[in-house]
Amino acid sequence: MPDIMRRLGREMLVLDGAMGTMLQRAGISPGTAPELINVTEPEIVAQILHYYKLAGSDCTITNTFGGSAPKLAEYGLEDRVEELNRAAVRIARRHGAPHVLADMGPTGLVMEPLGTATFDEVFAAFAEQAAALAAEEPDAILLETFTDIAEARCAVLAARSVTDLPVIASVTMGLQGRMDLSGTDPETAAVVLEAAGASAVGLNCGLGPEQMLPLAARMVAATTLPVVVQPNAGLPHLDEEGNTVFPGTPDEMGAFAEAARAAGVAAVGSCCGSSPSFTGAIADAIADKDCVEVAGRGFTGVTVLAGPRRVVPIGAGQPLRVIGERINPTGKPALKDALLAGSMSVVRSFAVEQERAGADLLDVNVGAAGVDAAIALPAAVLALVSTTDLPLVLDTTDPVALEAALRVYPGRALVNSVNGDPESLSAVLPLVKRYGAAVVALALDDAGIPGDADGRIAVIERVRDAARRQGLDDGDLVVDSLVMTAATDASAAGVTVAATRAAKDLGLSTVLGVSNVSHGLPDRPLLNAAFLTAAVAAGLDAAIVNPNDHVVMEAVRLVNQARAAGEAVDAHGDAWPAWEAAYAGALEHAASGVVGGTGGPDAGGPIDESDPRDALEAAVLRGDADVTPRLVDALVGAGMAPEDVIGAVLTPTIQRLGDAYGRGEVFLPQMMVAADAMKAAVARVKQHLPGEGAAASPGRVVFATVKGDIHSIGKDICVSLLESQGYEVADLGVDVAPEVVVAAAADADAVCLSALMTTTLPAMRDTVAAVREAAPDVGVFVGGAVVTPEWAEQVGAGYAPDAPGCVSVVGASIGRKA
Repeated sequence: MPDIMRRLGREMLVLDGAMGTMLQRAGISPGTAPELINVTEPEIVAQILHYYKLAGSDCTITNTFGGSAPKLAEYGLEDRVEELNRAAVRIARRHGAPHVLADMGPTGLVMEPLGTATFDEVFAAFAEQAAALAAEEPDAILLETFTDIAEARCAVLAARSVTDLPVIASVTMGLQGRMDLSGTDPETAAVVLEAAGASAVGLNCGLGPEQMLPLAARMVAATTLPVVVQPNAGLPHLDEEGNTVFPGTPDEMGAFAEAARAAGVAAVGSCCGSSPSFTGAIADAIADKDCVEVAGRGFTGVTVLAGPRRVVPIGAGQPLRVIGERINPTGKPALKDALLAGSMSVVRSFAVEQERAGADLLDVNVGAAGVDAAIALPAAVLALVSTTDLPLVLDTTDPVALEAALRVYPGRALVNSVNGDPESLSAVLPLVKRYGAAVVALALDDAGIPGDADGRIAVIERVRDAARRQGLDDGDLVVDSLVMTAATDASAAGVTVAATRAAKDLGLSTVLGVSNVSHGLPDRPLLNAAFLTAAVAAGLDAAIVNPNDHVVMEAVRLVNQARAAGEAVDAHGDAWPAWEAAYAGALEHAASGVVGGTGGPDAGGPIDESDPRDALEAAVLRGDADVTPRLVDALVGAGMAPEDVIGAVLTPTIQRLGDAYGRGEVFLPQMMVAADAMKAAVARVKQHLPGEGAAASPGRVVFATVKGDIHSIGKDICVSLLESQGYEVADLGVDVAPEVVVAAAADADAVCLSALMTTTLPAMRDTVAAVREAAPDVGVFVGGAVVTPEWAEQVGAGYAPDAPGCVSVVGASIGRKA
């Protein structure tokens, strides 16, 4: 059988269907670890795989979805990772389809900044499982059902660190077309995972064929990698007995397979609720057919960067991109002081202000005396990924700090920078390749900055050659031909512009630190704007500037307006003469002693605290837990009653954010950090209350994941938001028996129950009934991925679709009883 990567993307391949569904039908108890069956009852797994093979599957998926140590630890099996995973691959090889895909699912841990699990902890778990699977020589590693792009990227990097096998990375989207935890869209997921080293990308679970098809088409358009799709057998609902029903039919799945092939998808399988009959329908539709070639796929001829929720291409055919320069402690004492104190408050503030001012990317530099960049830079990255959607530019000369930041960044970063010095090349380029970043190539080397354009381009060509030896290509490079101050060299600007034009002639993207040109001169905004326009006319693709400089941003607007209209930026050849005139005027002003607009040290603080109420609202919205306590102190000191700080400021602010979340305008990362800031503020308010900080809690809430279900993510998010609004929450954990919930409910105002597994819905029903009988006056609410409003009504409980909804229904219930 040919290598799978010689087939994938050329001929249509058929994947297995659901394993969990088939194990349930085989009578496996819901409380049994599916991976344990690989050694206790291997014949059951073998029979299931054989059925899929007979139905027409080309690719068998091993029974190892929950085979990482953290997942196995839920069953006390964490010391059997190698045994259980290797056994599964051996079964698949003997009894399954020609190609074996070694399956890996999420660890169940929530990574920073959403949770407490570190990158290194999760990376180690994935690497251990991938190594065990690879030891049995499957055809590829299949990563699937990830709802957080940070964890999916971590899994790709971990697998690539222990094996050369192809890695297929598949994520799960919700009905809003984004990954539930990270808010990542299909295009961004494709870019981030391809950059991390995935051999193919895809979508699985979460959606039925109808909902998945348009998202699959978007993913196909965003990448040149093969795309693999595995929808559920329709969107599930619950019957009157509480059983989960997937309404899809094999014929519908077959029709989906045909449509997916037409959209450019390379392989089709099926997920929850499916069976070998669905695989047979897929095989009937696409087996023995070639893949359909779709024109214009991927981001070609540009450098593509991504944050966790946004893709930003730089280069030909794109707008001029603005890279915000303000997150740099040089000349900003407030930022330096915050970094020295370990606070990311000013970093967050500068990010928000630059994004609002029109930045497309953010340069992040933490270099200052006394600041440990290896600690501060990754901390800044984690603070920013939940504050802004903009891709980050990691600006450091410290390789240790760079690697620490690249590891935790759940996007495709731009590294600033590498140069032609052999020491720089050997330190930076391997990190850029390993972590899937792009890099700014500076036109200097160990001999300094060449004085002419030809010399600078010669350095760039050497950097490009070194990059290609590392496996990078032109799309991974952005050339900075270096802006020197015109105050000391009248020809400096001309050399930079000529070198920029030459870099574009090489087919490379370009960037410049524009404001350097006016250093030491008056009229800096006018000079910067004039130089920017001249550089754009020569081929500049991105500018590192202060987005709060309205003159420069107006120049950006005008050049982008011309580009959008298909017009030449410098159609009349006026750009360079305009620069020369501005430069001459600045020299004249300097000679006459006019120094207006020179710029200087930025002493700006994190936010404008002249109105502490507005400042507190802003701090909560951007998740700045470092400053909310101080702002509470300011409000109380100005005369506001402590209880009014919660009722009139904090609660309405978090409710507005919750409403925005419901509209799909913000995502869970922003909600979680806002909740942390809110909790910090509420804790400080309590210190101002009489009676040694006695809290006027709005109520006591008992929260639990029901018996038999060990998923905690949804519960943890709800608990965090409830606590942020002052509720006293008794978190009972996961796999909680009904009698434990009943005992805790005795002095509660509300009980909330979560379930993610359809097999545990009966336990949810029984728990609701038990609480209703023991404490009829206590409000009971249910939620989770498998719970519907109809099911909640059927079992006599209230329903919340998400964490903000949970806070809303609990508040309404307790308010009615008050």
